[in-house]
Amino acid sequence: MRKRGIFAAFMVVSFVVGWGVLTLYSPHHATYAIGLQKAGRHPRSRLKGRRGHTGNIKLGKEHPHVREILYNRLPKCGSTSLKALTRRLAKKNQFYFKESKIWDQFQLNQTGLKAFAEDFYTVPSPFIYERHVYLVDFEQLGLKSPKYINLVRDPLDRLVSSYHFMRYGRKGGPNHIVTHLFNKYHNETDRNQTFDSCVLNKSKECWGQRVNLMTRFFCGQDPVCREPSIQALEKAKENIRRHYLVVGLLEDFNSFLKVLSRILPQFYRGVTDLWKDLAPSVQEAQKTVKKQPPSPLAQKVMRQRMDLDYQLYSFIEDRFRRQKLELGIQ
Repeated sequence: MRKRGIFAAFMVVSFVVGWGVLTLYSPHHATYAIGLQKAGRHPRSRLKGRRGHTGNIKLGKEHPHVREILYNRLPKCGSTSLKALTRRLAKKNQFYFKESKIWDQFQLNQTGLKAFAEDFYTVPSPFIYERHVYLVDFEQLGLKSPKYINLVRDPLDRLVSSYHFMRYGRKGGPNHIVTHLFNKYHNETDRNQTFDSCVLNKSKECWGQRVNLMTRFFCGQDPVCREPSIQALEKAKENIRRHYLVVGLLEDFNSFLKVLSRILPQFYRGVTDLWKDLAPSVQEAQKTVKKQPPSPLAQKVMRQRMDLDYQLYSFIEDRFRRQKLELGIQ
């Protein structure tokens, strides 16, 4: 009897604590849409019981009935352009676009995960939610899993762009808070260090965990993702197969937009025509200042250090090529 009493007490406490955690809410976001404050639907209405693993995404399938999209954007991969397009289409196509103000918290602890998931499902459907964050497996939290989209670029090109952006900002200005903070907390030697010197001196920006950031973003929040490894790479591939309707290439941005308009017309109807109007001004404004290409030696060294990201990039490149083929997109 005593054991039964202890077990019953344990179950009650677990329920109360679990329910309390689920109701955490983080307000540090901005919404670019119409009438969000008038939403009457409570986020708990979208909480589900724990689900098993979903099957792989069918690349040739259209998804006009999907109502919840998470864009966990990878830094320096064209997200400013995609955000500009999505922001305008939100009004035209009548959906909500929530843009996070949090740009420096990729890894989340358990409390942060629950708060993020709760905040995600506070937005009224249909919606697209964007944030710099490693993939979150909602099913592990006992919640309905949204569909993901993302955009990547050649890993070394991404790192070189990020390196110079941190120091000099972008042509269109005003400079991002990241640039201001970097220059505030780094000395002149760090600020003026060339990318080649960073590579050959094994400075922290060009060495260690940071250089395989793409793998981290798609691997997610799992402990196995915290260190570069084949296990982390394979988990990233599995997540892409299961969760991402499309992962496009910045080098083939026009095709990426065509895929979006085809598989998600409820959100991206008209995006290709809109891009024709916006492209000249947006592309020029987003150019990174003083960006210099690395030397052949630095390129060779970094491609070896970034081997995981390059394997993942090749996987994404092949997947995107097959998706275009199945959808009949040139």
